[in-house]
Order: sequence, then structure tokens, then C-alpha cells
Amino acid sequence: MSHETVGSLLAVIANSLNDGLRIMMFADKRAWGSDEFEQLRLLEETLDEAKKDFQELPALVNGRYYYENDRIDESLEDLRILCTRFELHTQTFKDWVRHGGSIDPSWAHETTVLRRELHRAQCRAARRIHSAQQIETSAESVRCLGALQVYRVQKGRDVRVEDERAACAQAGRFERYAERDVAFVCDFCDGFLVWEDLRAVPTTRIAQPPPRNDDLPAPVTSTTRVGESGNNNNNSSNIPGDGDNEINPATANWQARGIALSNGEQKTIVFAPVAVANHVPPEIGEWRSRILCPHCDEYYYEEQGDGDMERLRYTQGRGFESVAAFQEHLEWSHASIVPSTSNCRVM
Repeated sequence: MSHETVGSLLAVIANSLNDGLRIMMFADKRAWGSDEFEQLRLLEETLDEAKKDFQELPALVNGRYYYENDRIDESLEDLRILCTRFELHTQTFKDWVRHGGSIDPSWAHETTVLRRELHRAQCRAARRIHSAQQIETSAESVRCLGALQVYRVQKGRDVRVEDERAACAQAGRFERYAERDVAFVCDFCDGFLVWEDLRAVPTTRIAQPPPRNDDLPAPVTSTTRVGESGNNNNNSSNIPGDGDNEINPATANWQARGIALSNGEQKTIVFAPVAVANHVPPEIGEWRSRILCPHCDEYYYEEQGDGDMERLRYTQGRGFESVAAFQEHLEWSHASIVPSTSNCRVM
């Protein structure tokens, strides 16, 4: 029976990094050039980032005990592969210091790749633990763990765009996709969110949301009965309307201004942090993350129970299959909360 855990495999990787650093630090530096010093810097940064992730990620899954002792097969397999790759990478420096000569600049690229993959492996391990804990506790949230970090920022008082952007940067990265689109790739679930035909990432709102005033009483909830048009989830016919629960300003102002790559025209799109904060891990065999509607997610309605009215939470199902479908839902089902753009200022 294997005694490997996430913690034990990360320790093996840390030892490999430490070995590589010692080799570089104690090597004769009199003939060093920029490539050698750059390689030393990258190894130091890789180890520092790995330690930072190891210190911070356990807090997202109820503590270090759960993180270090996790034995989920997928996480162990990810880290075993990385153990081998880091050991081979360190062997490269051992061979170099033994034979002498200049360092190969391509090794710096390999260090950068391994650093990125180690970060993602740690994030994925934390997300799997979180998902398992949600199942065990029957928790309602199905958001990806990376999404939750942005979602919690948006739920705070007086949230600012910079806070949301920083939370997105900690959850994943934006990249050009298929030469025409822009995608967010989540480090925690490997899911993609795609904005089609876009010149740049939609990280600027049309209007800054006002500070949230949690001291105001929540409005009375009413139930709106509508058909299934405008919503691709068929689990309930109760879809939030004008009488919803209190609306979070950070998600009510979901609009951003984008420039189409194809023709240079301006268009309204979903502000990136709003989509990132509400994505769920892709289904098995899928690569796109589905997106929950934050307004529907916070909606409760009343139905006749056994003698008394019961307060029920609206069920969204699996969410919307694309950013475009999510935007269409916001425009059709939540038109009353979309801010006017006639006097909005661009941040």
C-alpha cells in the first residue's frame, strides 16, 4: 500500500529544487554571464512560489491536515510526474557543474514551464479536496475553488476593480485563443471561459459598482412565473424577476466594453471577473467551464408546503454552457438590473 500523499510528493519536489539551488549557489561564479544568473534567479523564484502555494492553499480546504495528507489519485499522479521531471531537471545542473562550460539558456525555459505546472498541480489538488468536501457536507456551492476566490471578493464591501483583477490573476490566466478569441484558463479546474471575437481581455467595467450597503433591509421576495425561454436550465419554472433578493452591485454591473477583433467595432460583453467568479469545473470530457448566474444563485422563492409556506432556493442546474449564453441570459432574464450606459464612465 502506497504511503504517498500530496505533502510527501511536494517534499520530494522541494528537495530537488533545493539541490539545484545549492549547485548553482556554490558554483564558481567568476566566469558567469547573464544566463547563469538568470537561471539562479528562476530557481529561487520557483521554490519561493511553491512554498507560498503550500502555505496559502491549505486555508482554502479547511487546513493543512487535509491538504498535506490528501491521497486523491489524480493529484498523486500529477505530482509523481512532476517529481520525475524536477529530478531530471536537477540532474542537468549536476552534469553541468561537473563538466563545466556555459549554461544552456533553454534550461531557463524549462524551469519556467515546471514552475507553472507545479503551481497548477497544487491548485488542482486543492480544488479536488474542496470538491470532495462539498460532496461530504452536501454543500450547495458548486463553483470551482478558483471561482470562489473571486466570488468572495465581489461579495465584500466597497469592492474595487483592482481587487477583482488581482483575484482573477491568482485563479488563472488570460490568453489568446484560436487567434480570434480571448480565454480565461482556470488553474484550479483547467476549465476555459471564452469571449469570442475580442481584441483584448474585458477587465474594465462600463461603470464602477457603488459600495454595497449591507445595512439596508433586503426587499421582499416575490416569485415570478415565466416560461423557459431565456434560460437553458429546466429544473424549475421559478426564475428570478424584478422582485429578487438583494442584488450585489459588483455582479449587477456585469457589463464591459470590448473591441471586436474582426471589424474593430465596440460591443458590450461580460466583465471578465463576473464570469470567472461564477464558473464551475468542466464536466468529464468537456473543456469549457459552465457559468452560474449570480442573481439566480441568490434567489429564494416561497411555495406551499405541508401547512405552511416554505422558503426554497432557486435551482440553476449545470449553468450556462458559454460566456455568450451567460450574457444572453443576463440581458433577457435580468434586464431590470442592467445599469444604463447613457451616462456611464469608463474606468
